[in-house]
Amino acid sequence: MCNFAKESVKGRNSTIIYYMSNIETRELLIKVARKLFSKEGIGNITMNDIAKAANKSRRTVYTYFQSKEELLEASIEMEVKKVSDAMTKVAVSDLPADKKIIKLVFTRLQMTRNIVRRNGCLHNDYIIIVEHIRKGFDTKEIALFRHIISEGNQKGIFNSESPDLAARFLHFCLKGIELPFINGIINRNNDDKLVHQFTERVILNALGHKKTTEIQ
Repeated sequence: MCNFAKESVKGRNSTIIYYMSNIETRELLIKVARKLFSKEGIGNITMNDIAKAANKSRRTVYTYFQSKEELLEASIEMEVKKVSDAMTKVAVSDLPADKKIIKLVFTRLQMTRNIVRRNGCLHNDYIIIVEHIRKGFDTKEIALFRHIISEGNQKGIFNSESPDLAARFLHFCLKGIELPFINGIINRNNDDKLVHQFTERVILNALGHKKTTEIQ
């Protein structure tokens, strides 16, 4: 290999390493900040606290984020992406449409509940800020529901007159019960199985479910 080619490869490798290092540093700062926010609350944490906990300089922290609020938003974006990726995985699975729609709904509800509980003191901040951040997520969620309902119609599992309307209605119903579900208001007796069965019946009946299937 000629010297020019060697230098080109070396240069590309250096760029890749630098890029990966930046990603790792950014993710580290987000994870450290999330942990501090969860434990102490965002109002009690400074950028200096985050720098110290991450073993980074204050300058490094400000290179990636201009404020702790920006860090909080980045943290929530990361959490929302996890939910979105998990839902997409369910949507493209080989499950029949009736099982798929129920699994999709509970993947969304349970992951959101776990995220909020894991973030402790971020409870109120999370709920407020996530509404601003997840606009793109909402659009994707509706599209996933619409796809599964249409798939169910085509295979004779559902009899929905309007998959688009059904998808939007399901999406906004979930947003409406999200907080009560997270706070345990719906499930006062902590009977997840009962909540699951009731939710299954409501959704499948609304979609004109044509055959009885035990949803796992």
